[in-house]
Amino acid sequence: MKSLVIVFTFFYVIPAHAQLSDSGYAEHFIAGLAIGGITSYLVYRKTDNKWKSWAIGAGASTIIGLTKELIDPYIGRDRNGGDFKYTVLGGAIGASIVFPLNKKKPKEVAYLF
Repeated sequence: MKSLVIVFTFFYVIPAHAQLSDSGYAEHFIAGLAIGGITSYLVYRKTDNKWKSWAIGAGASTIIGLTKELIDPYIGRDRNGGDFKYTVLGGAIGASIVFPLNKKKPKEVAYLF
């Protein structure tokens, strides 16, 4: 509950229009990093396959970045190839979080006999 209050306080205190940079590339890189990292980690926990989880994590950030750029004109913004490139780059780096992780150890089965 305490962490939930902190998160809500963070979002309401900091203005929504604040950006890290003038170009917006840093925000796209961080978004791709988060999407790729979280997705690849969750897939790795489920599949225990590093390459598959990396591909899905990087692919997820690519698809989300492409979708965002395709809908930009409909929400009053200009399309920018640089935004897409930074989202994909961040996703590829974020998805790489799975490579240093250790494989899950198999559960030991207790036999009665």
